[in-house]
Amino acid sequence: MSFKGLKKIQDVKVNGYIRISDHGMIANNRTAALVGMDGTIDWACFPNFSSPPIFSSILDRNKGGYFSIMPSSTEDVYVSQYYKEFTNILVTEFVKNEKTILKVTDFLPATDYTTISFPEIHRLVETQSDDVSVELKMKPVFNYGTVNYSVSKRKSGYVFISPEASFGIVSDIPLDLDGGMVSTTFLLPKRRSEWFLTIYGIKHLNDVEDYKSYERLEETSDYWHTWSSKSIYKGVYDSEVMRSALTLKGLFYEPTGLMVAAPTASLPECVGGERNWDYRFTWVRDTAYVIESLALLGYKREATKFLYDMMEIIEKDGMIRTIYTINNDLGLDEKILDMEGYMGSRPVRIGNKASSQLQIDQYGSIINAIYALNRVGGIINSYLWNFVGETLDTLADMWQKPDSSIWEFRTEPRHYVYSKLVAWAAFSRAIEMGKDLGFSGPYRKWEFFSDKIKQDILEKGFNPEINAFSQYYGSDQTDSALLRMPLFNFLPVDDYRIKGTIEKIEKDLMTPDHLFRRYLEDDGLKGRDNAFLLLSFWYVEDLVMMNRVQEAKDIFDSLLEKGNHLCLFAEEADLDTGVLLGNFPQAITHLGVIRAAFKLNKVLKINSRSEGYGKRVETVGRM
Repeated sequence: MSFKGLKKIQDVKVNGYIRISDHGMIANNRTAALVGMDGTIDWACFPNFSSPPIFSSILDRNKGGYFSIMPSSTEDVYVSQYYKEFTNILVTEFVKNEKTILKVTDFLPATDYTTISFPEIHRLVETQSDDVSVELKMKPVFNYGTVNYSVSKRKSGYVFISPEASFGIVSDIPLDLDGGMVSTTFLLPKRRSEWFLTIYGIKHLNDVEDYKSYERLEETSDYWHTWSSKSIYKGVYDSEVMRSALTLKGLFYEPTGLMVAAPTASLPECVGGERNWDYRFTWVRDTAYVIESLALLGYKREATKFLYDMMEIIEKDGMIRTIYTINNDLGLDEKILDMEGYMGSRPVRIGNKASSQLQIDQYGSIINAIYALNRVGGIINSYLWNFVGETLDTLADMWQKPDSSIWEFRTEPRHYVYSKLVAWAAFSRAIEMGKDLGFSGPYRKWEFFSDKIKQDILEKGFNPEINAFSQYYGSDQTDSALLRMPLFNFLPVDDYRIKGTIEKIEKDLMTPDHLFRRYLEDDGLKGRDNAFLLLSFWYVEDLVMMNRVQEAKDIFDSLLEKGNHLCLFAEEADLDTGVLLGNFPQAITHLGVIRAAFKLNKVLKINSRSEGYGKRVETVGRM
């Protein structure tokens, strides 16, 4: 059953939209779909993450496509969702009078053979001890509703055909067609089951049995169980860590080895505002987090592959960009769609304008990724080491320039302290890594720039009037991104400037329940900037380094409660209510869960062998 119990089915939707938090995700390393607690799939891109969605009613309740299965009568019906253990196979249960009346099992077929694509959603509908009247509705949409299509009836279902794509639904149950929507209401006898499939890229439909759904289900279950069993993580929060790991694994696009930041586009960071972005891309700055988190869990081979796949893309491109497409399916140019947006949150964007920005921390981030792989025993070959030298040459000329910061401000570029910090870390960590590996390099030159950047930050980035490092040179405000300063070991954690910065962030940017605004600066966008969840997990890591271990654990426990019923997290949460907002599920938030859990687990094990919380805490601070 679910982690957080039952929910009345009428409470799943608000203003015709399923709450972002009331979803689970199914995935198969090609694409993903969101399944609402009421049995509605309202987001699914086919055949790949970067393809236009076939189901998109989460972005427009009227124009968007969807696929819903639920009891015909929902009076006094409650719903629950849970994953089959150690998998991304999702079960939605409909409960009445304290017993399950209908169960829907959803999955996207997954396989170890990366060249095989299964652009199919398999839905198993089962009754328990009673006959149940079931209602099914399915409406596909092509290219965001801009393309016309024809519909052809087949013996086992319907096929929708547009000039560029086709999509079919298969069933043993007779289906009706009304305009562009397939529907049926049927009585499913007790202890009976039926399969319903939707299939992309097919024009001829076979009988349901030909798609071998039970075999695909068993193969998919074996795939996820085999992958999960390779984790070496043991200790506190193991179920939450594994759910985050499975979520991350589901966001990889196997043909290229890259990972989307989230499987969705334009889910708002503020309902009714314009902070709506497309996250179906790979961000360079996320690379280090991904590599470290995978390696911490024992997936060193996958961490290594991810980095080298990322490096191959950069090499082909001839430069480091902020964002990369996972397969060139979706252009980076930002476009506005004629859609209502989630609960009226316009504009709805695809593509991402941030790709054209200068974000200096991306250069340091890729060096940090290589450093992280080295720290966990990964292979750093001469190709990577040459790349380190070339990147630092670029950074030596670039670090003094103003940029758009980690937060991708669309205002005038500034000298953001965080950007300078990551540039410093790139030189500092390259020196450490190279000497550790016995590689030759221009170390005196790198030490010069490391010292120069650090001195620049200390002289221009620390504001004595606020006793804290500022957001940018000359600012009288700070920035929650600077919670990462201790994690880089820029200064000792007990240095007055670090302590002052954390205290300033706590005072100005933290809520009583340990959510963080990113900044107070006007960023030129409408709608409130809500809490960026990764920051809370950085804060937990800081507290561990500051020897505030019990406080860190208590806060981490409270943060896990902010996840949804499946322990899934979005990018942000409403500062007042804690309601999840933004694209979902968000990779970087789950990376934060893994890192913080690992640090806590390590120090709690140490403390269990010693007296109190005071010994050897510093050993878990790096990375």
